Amino acid sequence: MFFTLIVLMVLVLLGAPLLSFAQPAPLHSDILPFGETNRWPTVGPHWPEMSAHIRRPDNAIFVSDSIMLIKALADVLPGQQIVLLNGDYPISSKRLRTTKLLPTKERPITLRALEPGKATLELDSLEGLYLNHPYWRVSGLRFVGKCKQQSRCEHAIHVVGNASHTLIEHNEFIDFNAAIKVNRDKDAFPDHGVIRHNHFFFTAARDVTKPVTPINVDHGNNWLISRNIIRDFIKLGGNQVSYGAFIKGGSIKGTIENNLVICNSTHQDFHGSRIGLSLGGGGMAQQHRREENSAETVGAIVRSNIVIRCNDAGIYINKGRQSTVSNNTLYGTQGIDIRYPQSDTFVANNILNGHINQRDNGKAELEANMISSRRFWFGKEKIDSWFVSPSSGNFSIKTEQVSQQLHLDAMPYQLLPGLENKDFCGNSITSTDRFRGPFKAEKDCFR
Repeated sequence: MFFTLIVLMVLVLLGAPLLSFAQPAPLHSDILPFGETNRWPTVGPHWPEMSAHIRRPDNAIFVSDSIMLIKALADVLPGQQIVLLNGDYPISSKRLRTTKLLPTKERPITLRALEPGKATLELDSLEGLYLNHPYWRVSGLRFVGKCKQQSRCEHAIHVVGNASHTLIEHNEFIDFNAAIKVNRDKDAFPDHGVIRHNHFFFTAARDVTKPVTPINVDHGNNWLISRNIIRDFIKLGGNQVSYGAFIKGGSIKGTIENNLVICNSTHQDFHGSRIGLSLGGGGMAQQHRREENSAETVGAIVRSNIVIRCNDAGIYINKGRQSTVSNNTLYGTQGIDIRYPQSDTFVANNILNGHINQRDNGKAELEANMISSRRFWFGKEKIDSWFVSPSSGNFSIKTEQVSQQLHLDAMPYQLLPGLENKDFCGNSITSTDRFRGPFKAEKDCFR
């Protein structure tokens, strides 16, 4: 005992901590300060534009504190809006339950900020908003995980069962292991959801064993994940594998398009594997997939995304039947990974350094992809000479000559019914457009 006390005294004198219960050190982005996303004006929340177009209905429920918010969620009627006044809303509970009354397409329920970006839900809970009914709208809010233990802050929004046609747009999600989680409830499936124009990030690496995937869609058909910024999802615990977003669990016809994914925006190096976007990432046993599907996804599409600074695959297809991976730009990743016999993937018009891998009997049809080669004498990639500053997310093409080279002999862009069919930079696309990468023109796209 005496010897132990002497050792402890020496450690204190040397400045060593007696016990280490501290959270991982804060992340320091060398691309952008936290919360500032205006260098990419076509993705992420558009709070100033929203403010100019918000209508204040007569039947809105205005709330100004956490108690009022909890009551409003329980009492709200179909067709009403819950409007949060500016300020912080600290909440510590298992979850935020919502009304048992059913909204409809004509009478949705909306939860939003009075002034977009100025109402913050500070959650100390396993999950925040629990949605199990259709036609909910959530917009203009900031969700911040305030848990002392990182493993406690699981989901900001949990979409389950009958919560079809959920719309989550123009929000910010900070420090949740899986900020948006979508999954079945027995034989009920939340289909036709939309997650767009949100910003997901972490202020510190996650030292947890639970999955770290800001957007995690299981079982739901026809989900759209579009125009989000997803960054700094670094997992130090467990298997140390993290994903920016994925769709899995026997889902049909999901689309992941026009997102900016930055696996690690900092100058810091971390152990583990960070994967940008995936169909089937994380994996699910067949008996737990929708209708026990042999594939994780069927007919899903990953297109027109920019994925950078990932130490593993930028795009990973894991048991994705009839998948399409087109018009993406991947920089500083290991490329595109097609895996397992269920994966038969059309891969076209992508620009990347790294490789397109077909492994464990995964199959790919390759058309018109531009793969950067390494400059042997200089130790750099050719892709660095094509764009202004790809490592910091500026993919402005350097010259017109390079632009012509990149788009030469590209395949026609595949239009999809029911979607906006615009490129990463917001340009409308026609059936005659042929270009590689996520945009056909870059005007005002990178600042």
